[in-house]
Amino acid sequence: MKIRRGFVLTAIKLLVAAHAMGPTRTEAITDFGTWTQVQDPAHPGMSGRVDNASQITLSASGAVPAATDIGYQSVDGPSAAAATGGHYFSAGESFHVAIDYDVIAASSVGLAALGFGVGEDAEGRNSAGPALAVDNGNPLAFSGGARVNDVTQPPVLFGPAATSSGRFFVRYDAASGDVVFGVNATQGTASPTHSNAFSGIQNSWNGNGLLVSFFLRSDSAIFPPLSSGTIDAVFSNFEVLEGTPVAAAPEPISGPLLWSAVLLSQGLWLREGFSRSSTGGGRGWRTSRLAARRRRSRTEP
Repeated sequence: MKIRRGFVLTAIKLLVAAHAMGPTRTEAITDFGTWTQVQDPAHPGMSGRVDNASQITLSASGAVPAATDIGYQSVDGPSAAAATGGHYFSAGESFHVAIDYDVIAASSVGLAALGFGVGEDAEGRNSAGPALAVDNGNPLAFSGGARVNDVTQPPVLFGPAATSSGRFFVRYDAASGDVVFGVNATQGTASPTHSNAFSGIQNSWNGNGLLVSFFLRSDSAIFPPLSSGTIDAVFSNFEVLEGTPVAAAPEPISGPLLWSAVLLSQGLWLREGFSRSSTGGGRGWRTSRLAARRRRSRTEP
């Protein structure tokens, strides 16, 4: 019985401690070790690796069907609400993020695209951001892409002549719902040289938390998809220029659940006490002593 009491007390202590602490996260959104790889769909010719805390390389090799992509996102679930790790941004607050990119191609044949964006879900059903098209290993053009309820919006061409290295930018304005996308040919800069916007697009989304992601895709807009060779998209130096990310974490134990656990443990405790009283084991409980006195009073003349 001592084991049972010890187990109950330990369980209560753990529950109370978990309730008191709530969610805890110490890592930063800028640490790519906290990001999660996503593939849509998975393909043996697409791969990704975390080179270090500030750099990830996405690769495509050989023939890869159109609309096949691989990337990383800032939370570990299908959405910010369903995530138990990583970070996202509240849709109620403005923010501005940026990331450097490099394209390295070796005899690559076909059309690829690399991009950076924000959205409500891992599938990009509600999302927006800039992208760079690369044909036969050569930078082709910058554009802005977006989707609303999984419907692709008309792309927006923008920016200077495409470059194989530079920096992508995404700025979200909570007041208007605008998603502003931009690019700068110089890495590590604090602002884009060219930008455009999907005005008010977030107002057509669901109002959920916004995760950040980047990707490499085999594409087929105008030109055929990747058919041979290799192409690497290196993303590095992710930076939060404005705003405060939110740490994704499982819900802390609720008050009702905590009290249910306490009441259950009390029930087990009392049951154990009455059980010990009936068997006479141990030093006895107050109830057992009271019962003994009552028995003696009934038998005394």
